[in-house]
Amino acid sequence: MASQNAPRLVVVGGGITGLAAAWQGARRGAHVTLVEADDRLGGKVGTTRRGGFVIEEGPDSYVAYRPAAAQLIEELGLSDQVISPSPGRRVSLLSRGRLRPMPDGMGMVLPTRLWPFVTTTVLSWPDKLRAALDLVIPRRLPDSDVAIGTFLRARLGGGIVRRFADPMVGGIYGADIDELSLDAVLPSLRENERDHRSLMIASLRSGAPARKRAGAAVRGPGSSPFRTLTGGLGQLVDVLGERLRAEGVEILAGTRVEALDERGVRLSDGRLLDADALVLAGGAADSARLLRAHVPVAADTLEKIPLASTTVVTLAWPESAFAAVPSSQGWLQADPGPFSGLTVSSVKFAGRAPEGMVLARIFVPDKRGPLTDADDDEVTAATLEHVRPLLRVTDDPAFVHITRWHATMPKYTVGHLERVAVVDDALATYRPTWAVAGSALHGVGVPDCIADGRKQADAVLDALTRR
Repeated sequence: MASQNAPRLVVVGGGITGLAAAWQGARRGAHVTLVEADDRLGGKVGTTRRGGFVIEEGPDSYVAYRPAAAQLIEELGLSDQVISPSPGRRVSLLSRGRLRPMPDGMGMVLPTRLWPFVTTTVLSWPDKLRAALDLVIPRRLPDSDVAIGTFLRARLGGGIVRRFADPMVGGIYGADIDELSLDAVLPSLRENERDHRSLMIASLRSGAPARKRAGAAVRGPGSSPFRTLTGGLGQLVDVLGERLRAEGVEILAGTRVEALDERGVRLSDGRLLDADALVLAGGAADSARLLRAHVPVAADTLEKIPLASTTVVTLAWPESAFAAVPSSQGWLQADPGPFSGLTVSSVKFAGRAPEGMVLARIFVPDKRGPLTDADDDEVTAATLEHVRPLLRVTDDPAFVHITRWHATMPKYTVGHLERVAVVDDALATYRPTWAVAGSALHGVGVPDCIADGRKQADAVLDALTRR
């Protein structure tokens, strides 16, 4: 509990970033108030439980090699609730009309093992031969930022870009590989070309040490780096909200911040909350709205960060509906079309569906066309037409659950790091006790958001102490 003379920290936004900022502020002894416009906490992190099914509305896991999520889970006493994906369940790529196994040792873009890359059927032989030219091509990168797709296509050819980089990297960031920033998303590629010239040589040389480090970090060589909780990632939000309240944090859900004030924040109900320090964690658009009157440079820059939309279609069937019950975790799609991939949740993680049932999620991003904005009936019909032959299922699903995320996923396009610097510098100059946190600037994954929320809470409280 905060002392009577403790600093007053206001956090705007109750997603995982804002919750982490509030947690850090409470741990440092501040009086913390968290304001969330929605009636529920968690933002894009949320879990729906329905008749024995565990349905993730947003992300279904976090990566273990980035420690912020694991640290928070340990602090909340949830470490015994952490689970890993089911072992031995491969992911495929839908490439050239067929589901093909992901080659062993394939990283986000490049292979760390040679023979699986040589023998994979994901790429054609002309694609592989073109990629091999990377071994002799001179260094190509300018000092300035470039698009990942442009760089990789020049070094490795279109096959690598189309079949691996775009579905894997573009899928994570909700953007086309030809608009994503190399320096913000994959800065290691610049280091690899500088140090080794050839990206293939750099990746193959790093393969064995990287596998050894990853194996140690996630308990066992070859283990998946992904983790979640037995009750879904929404369990993290639920417990964190309970613990924040127990620590004396005031949580104002269903309340909108209308404006920032020299003394604090003005709420939709007319109240003024005094704030010595402020973390804006409600997303790029909302942070820009609130900063417009005070730090227009930061507001303008935040508005330049493009936001992607996606629709998630969750479907359930009885196992009896399949010609063969799915045993793969799903696939990413390298072929054209409105879908970017499918996850068989009931295969990927234990406890996601009742015995004898199959639960799957398919993703419809706006970068692949207008279907993401179609009505529920049209999205469902197109989804079933697409997945039925691939899953070998003919029956109608037991239920369909649709989640829409409209203009919520920031895209790290070329020049992103410069935009981040402008926002951070403008706030540091105007008022170092104000900060913007979250996926729009400093990382899109759950661990990144947790780490940034805590970091920005520390930054504004430290600045308050110095002042």
